[in-house]
Amino acid sequence: MTPVKRAKDEGTRYDFGTNWARFAETLDDGMIEQAVGNLDRLLPGLEGGSFLDIGCGSGLHSLAAVKLGASKVHAFDLDAVSVETTRMVLNRFAPGAEWDVEVKDMLASTPQQIGLFDTVYSWGVLHHTGRMWEAIDRAATFVAPGGRLALALYLKTRFCALWRLEKAFYSRHKGIRPLLLGLFGSANLACRTLGGKNPVAYVRNYRRNRGMSFWRDIDDWLGGYPYDSVEPAALVAFIEQRGFGLERSFNTAPPFGLFGTGCGEWVFRRRSSAR
Repeated sequence: MTPVKRAKDEGTRYDFGTNWARFAETLDDGMIEQAVGNLDRLLPGLEGGSFLDIGCGSGLHSLAAVKLGASKVHAFDLDAVSVETTRMVLNRFAPGAEWDVEVKDMLASTPQQIGLFDTVYSWGVLHHTGRMWEAIDRAATFVAPGGRLALALYLKTRFCALWRLEKAFYSRHKGIRPLLLGLFGSANLACRTLGGKNPVAYVRNYRRNRGMSFWRDIDDWLGGYPYDSVEPAALVAFIEQRGFGLERSFNTAPPFGLFGTGCGEWVFRRRSSAR
């Protein structure tokens, strides 16, 4: 296999796997139930079909696919720590299911190597590859005829260029992370307080609503580098040019962006035969 040339700032890449490993230590039945519900809302009808999880992170989404009846789950991640964490989670919560996990660079992978899948899923991953549009294009090639492609990607805002600089700095300088994490998290909660929300209740309920603890999510946001974002119309046009039609979408209105941006979610259905 010919190695893929990554972005020249590869050394600045955030250590996603470490954050996911810490998160996985806190997994409980309530969090798993929430993840199952979220995946079923996005992708109803997974039972009996094959499922590819690109950038498996903690393994929680792969586990949710197993619990929703996917006949075969294949997961991979560029980060070896994430792969080991995913194995641990699946071994613990789905030991008898049909799944496999491996370290793999999706930008260096082809359908001939890993096959085609009824559902290809990548939540909050492809905007961290350093080559987002190429990654989206590659993900689409793994979808079987009539199958679905589910993507969650950061929404573009007027502050994205500044956030890209912040993320590179945060990822490169580990010693200053606790300070920046505390400052940003506190400012975030202060603004919510001014908006009439109870910050204590917000943090307490965050895991139930988002599937990740407040501080782990803040760390992931501040350090998520490489970083790209999309305009919804541009994404839909890009995917439709590859033989897909938009089936459903959620949370696609871009925020102001001062405190960051969330992920829009899209599900596309392949209309034509695989390329």
